Amino acid sequence: MTPELPDLGQHDLIVSLPELEFEDLVPACEVLCQEGFRLWSLPAAQLTELAGLLRLFGRRARVGVHGVTQPAEVAAAAEAGAAFAASTYLLPDLVAAAPELPVILGGLTPSELHAGLAAGAAAVQLIPTEAFGTAFARALPQLLRPAPLIASGRLERYQAELWLEAGAVGVWPSELVSTELALGESLDGLRVKLQQWRLGD
Repeated sequence: MTPELPDLGQHDLIVSLPELEFEDLVPACEVLCQEGFRLWSLPAAQLTELAGLLRLFGRRARVGVHGVTQPAEVAAAAEAGAAFAASTYLLPDLVAAAPELPVILGGLTPSELHAGLAAGAAAVQLIPTEAFGTAFARALPQLLRPAPLIASGRLERYQAELWLEAGAVGVWPSELVSTELALGESLDGLRVKLQQWRLGD
């Protein structure tokens, strides 16, 4: 049985955390919680930071891992307590690496995305969404429905809303939390940007 994708929260959005050390991530993660963003993803190379984040935020947020390309990375993510593992590519062998862990596979065409679902992915992500226009956003979710589709890439808010209205289960904008914003002295810039992305408000 395919494990279910974690709840994407009230804003139907996954936040990629920047590639920073634990101490530098904590303030930004606190702002994420305060603004209602509760599903995050660490780069696979930052898996060692997962334990600390779960210790501090495990009751308020779920944390997955993205950028996986090898079954061993998926297994390591599952062992570390990740909420999911995501790949940019259509790599069906990742699904079997940890059967209890939801895996998100990537693709660019309907055929690739369908193949990812057929392989047992908990969801598929169209990446990068900027390769297509708004007409594709209106058509693709209907082609795959009721399968869970996530729109990933360089998204503006209006584009994210379009994907959600068309039937995508969530969006994954790249660099919503940039290194510069996460390391800002006041974090006011990060808070303002997050408030602009409170989808559904």
